[in-house]
Amino acid sequence: MCEEYMNKPLYLSIADWVQEQERWVSAKEIAKKFDIPQCNAINIVSYILSDVKEIECETKSVPNQLEGRGCQCQRMIKVSHIDPQLYSRIKGHIQGKSSQSSPEKLATMIPHGLNHEQKWQWMLSKSQRR
Repeated sequence: MCEEYMNKPLYLSIADWVQEQERWVSAKEIAKKFDIPQCNAINIVSYILSDVKEIECETKSVPNQLEGRGCQCQRMIKVSHIDPQLYSRIKGHIQGKSSQSSPEKLATMIPHGLNHEQKWQWMLSKSQRR
């Protein structure tokens, strides 16, 4: 995957790429481009369509040519506009997140008086909650 897509959320990288294509794009193409499973690409497209108001896009359904699977349609997406405020909001979030995750900050969060194994257990329990 291109380095330009590495510093932003996957859904925004996908929306940017789809907008650059200036054509209808399928989840299968997205999955291939971003090296993710097709079901993940379908979920990300659904997320963009339903939850990200700053991304304006159109969809259309194209029937699959598969026999014996009932009425299965493939959804195509075309991104027409991405609000620039989305980029600035995400940039601020990423900068805030990078300053919060410093090792010094984590060390101050760990409760005092724990032995080595207990510290690992505490850190693992925090990482599983995210």
